[in-house]
Amino acid sequence: MLREILFVVVTGMAAVGRAQDVAPAAVSPIGLEALRERAAAGDHDAGYALGRAFLRGEAVARNLPEARRWLEPAARAGHPEAMGTYGFMRARGLGVEADPVEGFSLIRKAADAGVLSALLNQGIMTLRGQGTPADVNTGLALITRAAERGHVDAQVRLAEAYFLGEGGLVSKSEPAAAPWALKAAEAGHPWAQNLVGTMKEHGLGLPRDPVGASDFYRRAALQGNAKAQSSLGRLLFSGTGGAVDRIEALYWLKAGAAQGEITARTFLAEVENGLAPEERAAVEKRLQQSPPPGTGDTSAARRGPGPPVPRGPFPAF
Repeated sequence: MLREILFVVVTGMAAVGRAQDVAPAAVSPIGLEALRERAAAGDHDAGYALGRAFLRGEAVARNLPEARRWLEPAARAGHPEAMGTYGFMRARGLGVEADPVEGFSLIRKAADAGVLSALLNQGIMTLRGQGTPADVNTGLALITRAAERGHVDAQVRLAEAYFLGEGGLVSKSEPAAAPWALKAAEAGHPWAQNLVGTMKEHGLGLPRDPVGASDFYRRAALQGNAKAQSSLGRLLFSGTGGAVDRIEALYWLKAGAAQGEITARTFLAEVENGLAPEERAAVEKRLQQSPPPGTGDTSAARRGPGPPVPRGPFPAF
């Protein structure tokens, strides 16, 4: 079952009406005090950057009351990104009493000001009737508008909605999911890369192409996506989509299993006992020399829970 609320936190920084959010530079610990001084003096760009740092735990421990302290004044003053981010907090009840209606209002204002991630969140809330009457067609249209303007998370969200059916709200259509999954995958999004791998492996909305599937699985696996690591290991072990490579296969299966991916753990248990001692040694050497990416990462974009395709990439804020 899909999550009840799937939001994307605004990551943009400044100008109203731009075509794409621009992420602010990472906040350094040294820069925090300077930001505090500027924010306290009424600099809403600084207030947004500081509040975002506390919301996301960047350079500081995550602190929702502090995030609200700096984001709310900037949002009330009409700072576009702050409205989108504080609206997200308000809708979800993060560090503040939940109020989806006010949260939606702030998010809509941010979207109207050109913040694409807010446009995506407005679409998600409209699609699912959160803080506003449910309207599937309008919700999809809003998300599509953000996706068409290059917002990668919106592209992934559309691919997910069409591929999985959005809990029965959207008619499942693998062909409709395919172009958005491909766009996001080519932009480097690991969840989308894994989805494209799945679609190519099984011929779901894309021509069956085991070699292409292996390529996209590898792209996502290298970014730490556990589901892709599992699938890549499986294909390498069987030789589907390329030559058999048992050492490489076990390397990726162990990587996925280390992140708790169920398929990787199950398949690994089935094949590991059949390894020759020298193969076991080679796998362990490879793991020591080149620790697999993503181990210990719990973000949905990397971990990818839920067979056969992981759910969306949205932060658990």
